[in-house]
Amino acid sequence: MAITMISSFVLALYIQLLLPANQTGLYLLPIVVGLFIGWKFGTIIKAPAILNGIYNGTMGGIMGMMLGAVLQNPALCNIPIESEAMIVSNMYSLAIFAACLHALISQFIRYSFRV
Repeated sequence: MAITMISSFVLALYIQLLLPANQTGLYLLPIVVGLFIGWKFGTIIKAPAILNGIYNGTMGGIMGMMLGAVLQNPALCNIPIESEAMIVSNMYSLAIFAACLHALISQFIRYSFRV
Protein backbone atom coordinates (compact mmCIF):
# COMPACT_ATOMS: atom_id res chain seq x y z
CA MET A 1 0.00 0.00 0.00
CA ALA A 2 2.81 2.40 0.84
CA ILE A 3 4.68 2.10 -2.44
CA THR A 4 1.48 2.42 -4.47
CA MET A 5 0.37 5.56 -2.66
CA ILE A 6 3.74 7.33 -2.67
CA SER A 7 4.60 6.41 -6.26
CA SER A 8 1.32 7.69 -7.64
CA PHE A 9 1.47 10.75 -5.36
CA VAL A 10 4.95 11.78 -6.51
CA LEU A 11 4.31 11.08 -10.18
CA ALA A 12 1.00 12.97 -10.13
CA LEU A 13 2.70 15.88 -8.35
CA TYR A 14 5.40 16.03 -11.01
CA ILE A 15 2.90 15.77 -13.86
CA GLN A 16 0.79 18.56 -12.34
CA LEU A 17 3.83 20.79 -11.90
CA LEU A 18 5.08 20.16 -15.43
CA LEU A 19 1.79 20.58 -17.29
CA PRO A 20 0.71 24.07 -18.32
CA ALA A 21 -2.06 25.57 -16.21
CA ASN A 22 -4.48 26.29 -19.08
CA GLN A 23 -4.75 22.67 -20.30
CA THR A 24 -8.09 21.61 -18.81
CA GLY A 25 -8.23 18.38 -20.78
CA LEU A 26 -5.15 17.01 -19.05
CA TYR A 27 -6.46 17.25 -15.48
CA LEU A 28 -7.40 13.57 -15.49
CA LEU A 29 -3.92 12.44 -16.56
CA PRO A 30 -2.44 12.27 -13.00
CA ILE A 31 -5.48 10.31 -11.80
CA VAL A 32 -5.21 7.83 -14.68
CA VAL A 33 -1.48 7.44 -14.07
CA GLY A 34 -2.18 6.79 -10.36
CA LEU A 35 -4.84 4.23 -11.28
CA PHE A 36 -2.40 2.45 -13.60
CA ILE A 37 0.35 2.41 -10.96
CA GLY A 38 -2.10 0.99 -8.42
CA TRP A 39 -3.26 -1.68 -10.85
CA LYS A 40 0.32 -2.72 -11.67
CA PHE A 41 1.37 -2.96 -8.02
CA GLY A 42 -1.89 -4.70 -7.14
CA THR A 43 -1.31 -7.44 -9.69
CA ILE A 44 1.92 -8.43 -7.95
CA ILE A 45 -0.15 -10.07 -5.22
CA LYS A 46 -3.52 -11.85 -5.57
CA ALA A 47 -6.95 -10.58 -6.68
CA PRO A 48 -8.13 -8.69 -3.54
CA ALA A 49 -4.94 -6.64 -3.61
CA ILE A 50 -5.81 -5.31 -7.07
CA LEU A 51 -8.76 -3.34 -5.68
CA ASN A 52 -6.64 -2.07 -2.81
CA GLY A 53 -3.87 -1.07 -5.22
CA ILE A 54 -6.28 0.71 -7.56
CA TYR A 55 -7.83 2.61 -4.66
CA ASN A 56 -4.49 3.64 -3.18
CA GLY A 57 -3.07 4.57 -6.58
CA THR A 58 -6.08 6.71 -7.43
CA MET A 59 -6.02 8.44 -4.04
CA GLY A 60 -2.30 9.12 -4.40
CA GLY A 61 -2.91 10.56 -7.86
CA ILE A 62 -5.66 12.83 -6.58
CA MET A 63 -3.58 14.02 -3.63
CA GLY A 64 -0.55 14.70 -5.83
CA MET A 65 -2.70 16.62 -8.28
CA MET A 66 -4.22 18.73 -5.49
CA LEU A 67 -0.83 19.49 -3.92
CA GLY A 68 0.56 20.47 -7.32
CA ALA A 69 -2.36 22.83 -7.92
CA VAL A 70 -1.90 24.44 -4.50
CA LEU A 71 1.85 24.79 -5.05
CA GLN A 72 1.24 26.59 -8.34
CA ASN A 73 -1.50 28.84 -6.92
CA PRO A 74 -1.46 29.18 -3.11
CA ALA A 75 -4.51 31.45 -3.24
CA LEU A 76 -6.66 28.34 -3.71
CA CYS A 77 -6.27 27.65 0.02
CA ASN A 78 -6.03 31.30 1.11
CA ILE A 79 -2.29 31.02 1.75
CA PRO A 80 -0.89 34.55 1.69
CA ILE A 81 2.26 34.36 -0.45
CA GLU A 82 3.00 37.57 -2.27
CA SER A 83 6.18 36.95 -4.24
CA GLU A 84 6.61 34.69 -7.24
CA ALA A 85 10.08 33.71 -6.00
CA MET A 86 8.62 32.30 -2.80
CA ILE A 87 6.13 30.20 -4.78
CA VAL A 88 8.91 28.81 -6.98
CA SER A 89 11.07 28.14 -3.92
CA ASN A 90 8.21 26.21 -2.27
CA MET A 91 7.62 24.20 -5.45
CA TYR A 92 11.27 23.20 -5.68
CA SER A 93 11.65 22.34 -2.01
CA LEU A 94 8.47 20.24 -1.84
CA ALA A 95 9.26 18.48 -5.12
CA ILE A 96 12.73 17.55 -3.83
CA PHE A 97 11.22 16.42 -0.52
CA ALA A 98 8.72 14.23 -2.40
CA ALA A 99 11.55 12.68 -4.42
CA CYS A 100 13.53 11.92 -1.26
CA LEU A 101 10.45 10.45 0.41
CA HIS A 102 9.79 8.25 -2.62
CA ALA A 103 13.39 7.03 -2.62
CA LEU A 104 13.22 6.25 1.10
CA ILE A 105 9.95 4.31 0.81
CA SER A 106 11.30 2.42 -2.21
CA GLN A 107 14.40 1.40 -0.27
CA PHE A 108 12.23 0.20 2.63
CA ILE A 109 10.09 -1.87 0.26
CA ARG A 110 13.16 -3.36 -1.44
CA TYR A 111 14.60 -4.22 1.97
CA SER A 112 11.34 -5.87 3.04
CA PHE A 113 11.39 -8.08 -0.08
CA ARG A 114 14.92 -9.26 0.78
CA VAL A 115 14.14 -10.07 4.42
